[in-house]
Amino acid sequence: AQVTLPCRVNSCTAELCGAAWETTTIKRKGMSGNGMFQLMSGIVGSTGDATGRMEKFTELVRSLVDQHDVQQLKDLVDCMLAEESSFALFARPVLQQVAEQMEKLKNSELKELARHTLDRLRGRVVSFEEEDFVMRELLSEVFQAEGDWAEAAKCLAAINLESGTRCRTPLQKAEKYVKIAELYLEDDDPVAADTFCSRAAMVMHEVNDTPLLLRYRVCHARVLDSKRKFLEAASKYCDLSQQTFGGQICEADLLQLLKCAVTCAILAPAGPQRSRILASLCKDERIRAVEHFEILQKMFMERLIRGSEVHKFEDGLLPHQKATGPDGSTVLERAVLQHNVLAASRVYKNMRLPQLGHLLEVSPEHAEKIAAKMIAEKRLAGFIDQKSGVIHFEGGGDDLQQWDRHIRNVCTQVNSVLSKIKDQSAMKDG
Repeated sequence: AQVTLPCRVNSCTAELCGAAWETTTIKRKGMSGNGMFQLMSGIVGSTGDATGRMEKFTELVRSLVDQHDVQQLKDLVDCMLAEESSFALFARPVLQQVAEQMEKLKNSELKELARHTLDRLRGRVVSFEEEDFVMRELLSEVFQAEGDWAEAAKCLAAINLESGTRCRTPLQKAEKYVKIAELYLEDDDPVAADTFCSRAAMVMHEVNDTPLLLRYRVCHARVLDSKRKFLEAASKYCDLSQQTFGGQICEADLLQLLKCAVTCAILAPAGPQRSRILASLCKDERIRAVEHFEILQKMFMERLIRGSEVHKFEDGLLPHQKATGPDGSTVLERAVLQHNVLAASRVYKNMRLPQLGHLLEVSPEHAEKIAAKMIAEKRLAGFIDQKSGVIHFEGGGDDLQQWDRHIRNVCTQVNSVLSKIKDQSAMKDG
């Protein structure tokens, strides 16, 4: 129902409006909405001083917030934002007061009031940009406290940072984009997280805030991890784990980054790039303190990994790291099978496909498919003779001979040192 109420205005307001009397149409919401309109009309008619009116409106907002009277606050917002409202002159400063004071409300009350106000501001955000910004930040914090990561991210994502009346600094933009990306990652939405991580990357070169730069780099690594780009993620995590940023990162966090690097390196496809990352990780002095060091060491030493070790490692993986591929195998199973093929190539010059399948604990057909794909991607040197059912490996024997030569050279040098020590001892005794 619609109700039309007359409102007395003073001469100052009359000059602005062009009449001493005006009519304002508002939606009737029972006695509370009607009462709020009359109360606000009384404030406008009580004094001709705009500053005095604003002080009274500010006192009204504070009083309602202190009383936790959400319904009256909603009525106040409705009166301020009603079309052809007689209070339009005070709408922006009063809503600014509401935005500043509403953090004193309980989470449920703040959520109700913020949603109501943002709904009324829809389509008019350009005129109330700062108020919209503050309310969305507060509402996002409430959603985070409730564990509703998706809504918290959407709430911040709706803030217009690129255009508008207020110019945001690169630091402000980067902080918000990184925060949104982190929230989407908590909600297991790597696609949306990647979008905002990319936006952050466009302004990061203008940011000198070290903690924010670190958050961005960790966020980027997590995006790669969530999108199952484990080789790139392992490289990013590994680089981060070896930097201290002037002591601004605690040792526990660095160790956690190292653990993430180990997990991603194990899940990464076998090949020369992964071998380099494994070598870098195994050189780290802290690596023995990391869980699953044994399976990492076996991969670095190119030893065969058995199914029992795989199951133990799988228990600690995140849901996206247990994803199943088109062939029905998990990311971990595929990575371990490829590693075992590579390990076999270091020991054998050739093998029958049934023997390779037995070694990998899969069917000969599956073993052939895995090996063929690795050869095609140049991650394995060799060829398959399908007629005879034999796979031939190239380079494995040469590597072993070179390893033997290295050992022989080391032993020769040790013997030479011992001989010199004996000669020196003999000279002293003489």
